[in-house]
Amino acid sequence: MIALTGTGVAAAGPIPDLPVIDEPPPDGGGQGGGGQGGSDFPCAGGGMGREMLVGEIKDFIARHESLHGLSGDPKVYVDTEKHPTVGIGFNLDRGDAREKLAAVGANYDDVLAGRATLTQMQITMLFEGDLATALAAARRIVPQFESLSMARQAALVDMVFNLGPTGLANFHQLLAALARGGYEDAAQSMINSVWARQVGKRAIEDATMMSQGLTCRPQPLPVPPPPVSPDIPGLDPGASGGGHNGGTTYPDGVTTYQPDWGPGPSEHYTCKASVEVYYNGHWVDKVGVECV
Repeated sequence: MIALTGTGVAAAGPIPDLPVIDEPPPDGGGQGGGGQGGSDFPCAGGGMGREMLVGEIKDFIARHESLHGLSGDPKVYVDTEKHPTVGIGFNLDRGDAREKLAAVGANYDDVLAGRATLTQMQITMLFEGDLATALAAARRIVPQFESLSMARQAALVDMVFNLGPTGLANFHQLLAALARGGYEDAAQSMINSVWARQVGKRAIEDATMMSQGLTCRPQPLPVPPPPVSPDIPGLDPGASGGGHNGGTTYPDGVTTYQPDWGPGPSEHYTCKASVEVYYNGHWVDKVGVECV
């Protein structure tokens, strides 16, 4: 996470021409819809765009935060802002770092000194917790969040993950454009910013998501969900597999489910997130975040 000043102010010489960052499927893909707040757009190889899935959003953000994506970095390294970092963009200089590492069974001092590495489960839990917090913040800051397509939600959550809630809240032109449904203006305000000059490709990809509102990537193959644990209820065993029920597949057999994340009004629109974790045939944890 980085802190910026003047992020809502246009920078000189805006980055030109938003690219289509998603490659179309080989057969051109099938007909798709934008969902609430989305709009169909033609993919480069034919066919129309479709909604992103929760697992795709998490992979999208993880690739911005770590060179290893959802695998993360098990050992501490120094990021571009000179912060010791571990996992998927977890800043060890943050005020709650010691507490968060202890919560997943890791020793802060050993991790910081490079004497200990994180397991995939620990990396996943830290990332899912930060994402749940970022999702809650985006829902709080953007009144229209629930009506947006998943791709546009992805862009906003990625901005919170990168900039923090205050950073997104300072994008006044972006928020005003979203309020009137001006997605091209919203995208342009993102790339005409100091933030875009600092993070480059990440800002362009987020702005492209905001502009397109959909993805051209092939639909992931469904993965049947595991049985529901009576200890961690909430996942509908009859739900379709893959990302349709909020499924995200991490390395080393770790799977998370977030069935309450999707476009459109719901009982969770007041900034509440629930993430269930499945590992080696067992439900092991549930992450809950609510806005205060």
